[in-house]
Amino acid sequence: MSEKPIESPPAATTRSPSLDPTLHSSTDAELGVIAMAAGKPPVPIDGEASDDDAHHVHPLAQLGAVRKNFLLFIFAVATFVDVCNVSGVAIAVAQIGMDTGLHISQLVWIITAYSLSFSAFLLFAGRLSDLFPASVIFEAGFAILGIFSLVTSFVTSDKYGFLVLRGLGGVSGAMTIPSAYHLLVHMFPEPNQQQQKLGMLGLAGASGNVLGLVLAGLCMLASYKWFFRLMAIICISFSAMTIFLLPYTGSSYAQGKDSTPRWKRMDVIGVLILEGALICFILALTQGPIDGWNSASFIAPFILAFPLGVGFFFWESRIPPKSAVLPSSVWKITNVIISSLAVLFPFAFWATSQLQYATFWQEVLHWSPIHVAAAMLPQGIIGLIIGGLAQPIPGIINRPRISLPIGAVLIIIAEILQVYSDGGRGMNYWRYCFPAFIIGSAGAMITYFASAINLISYCPPSRAGVAGAWCQVLAQVGGAICLAVQAGLQTDDLADWKKSSGRAYWFMVAWVAVLSLQYLILYRKPASVAEEHERAMQRIRDAGKE
Repeated sequence: MSEKPIESPPAATTRSPSLDPTLHSSTDAELGVIAMAAGKPPVPIDGEASDDDAHHVHPLAQLGAVRKNFLLFIFAVATFVDVCNVSGVAIAVAQIGMDTGLHISQLVWIITAYSLSFSAFLLFAGRLSDLFPASVIFEAGFAILGIFSLVTSFVTSDKYGFLVLRGLGGVSGAMTIPSAYHLLVHMFPEPNQQQQKLGMLGLAGASGNVLGLVLAGLCMLASYKWFFRLMAIICISFSAMTIFLLPYTGSSYAQGKDSTPRWKRMDVIGVLILEGALICFILALTQGPIDGWNSASFIAPFILAFPLGVGFFFWESRIPPKSAVLPSSVWKITNVIISSLAVLFPFAFWATSQLQYATFWQEVLHWSPIHVAAAMLPQGIIGLIIGGLAQPIPGIINRPRISLPIGAVLIIIAEILQVYSDGGRGMNYWRYCFPAFIIGSAGAMITYFASAINLISYCPPSRAGVAGAWCQVLAQVGGAICLAVQAGLQTDDLADWKKSSGRAYWFMVAWVAVLSLQYLILYRKPASVAEEHERAMQRIRDAGKE
């Protein structure tokens, strides 16, 4: 059997996107598989798998059903842990802040240190999974995340050490997502079965948003440190199981006629520029309200962020697309820019509401962490319900010009309810918070499906992995930006809900309104999925980039 098996087509080639569009690695070699399925000879691509490899069945597809399903469960656990590391920590930020000595406006970094590193490294992690054995990337990322989680639980008196470890955890967590999807699509090559399995990973991520709060609340009955230790136990235990259960299948990369070595195709420079731009931008928004808007700690990173951002896109447009972490050819997809902007606000609803209420309820109302977790449960439960309804009601995804504005209106209603909730004091939780969590979470899920998954479904199969990664980056960045703005608008008097918290939700109303209106106004009705794939590829060819 060949050591360089051809890539199986990703979920996007089934013309029906999964619940979670997280990156799975894909290459242009997939086009050969698609051509063979259509009765045409595969087209050789330099630097990818060869034609001869297309005749072999991938070793992962030959595993027994029990073994494959258990590996699927491990991949779902990895997805669950990544979400838990954001949602679960949100409930513990108040106590972590006291131990680490972080200012109230700096508490946002407890979450964004992980999410920013995760999002900035995600595209690079997908590239690693494409060029090197995905099994090794997954096992290493999962195990290293466990080690960093364990160390983090013992470094809670040094704020800089704590935040650095959170960032490193985000990097290692990013390694598990694209590699898991890469392995899954090879393990379940049959399109319908593959779609079902990808949907299970999506539900695992949604359940992490719910159970992460519950697990953190239970752990905090002893200490929040045990939440990180629990994550460490899960990561190390399941990564050890993976080493024994997941066979080594090698890399799908074959050098062929292209003499470019793999290390030159990882786009390290692009990743470093992107992460620098993100960190400078969020650092400026975080430090502004603490040190003053005319301070060097705000002005310097704020000014630096923009040339870095422009430099990233310029760099990606100049290097060969096969070496770029975000190829310029992605922008040839119909509605890609307006969809990218729309992806910025769904995650922001969950991030801003969970952090603000968790802090207020513990600091002002003196609720226990488990009480806070129970009060937040409606958000996660409705997210699971909407995720399940997307299968029998495909209009949630394939009619975005209708579903996205509906979801945006639901979020705006929820934000207004949160402004007047007075933090959920007394019966205000049931009058304002509970309906806001239900309505807003439903709207956030609908808009995410309409924007992100719709973008991926109209992306050519050879670009589906990049598009999925890009959506995840935008979702994380959108949440981080709004968390930073929320911290900037916050006052030291947490008890004054409208002044300290309500202003951030008014910002969210404007944020959602603008980003959804641009989508509604600029949206172009696409042709069929197959036609859009061909048109996008023709525009890429006409551009002369490949």
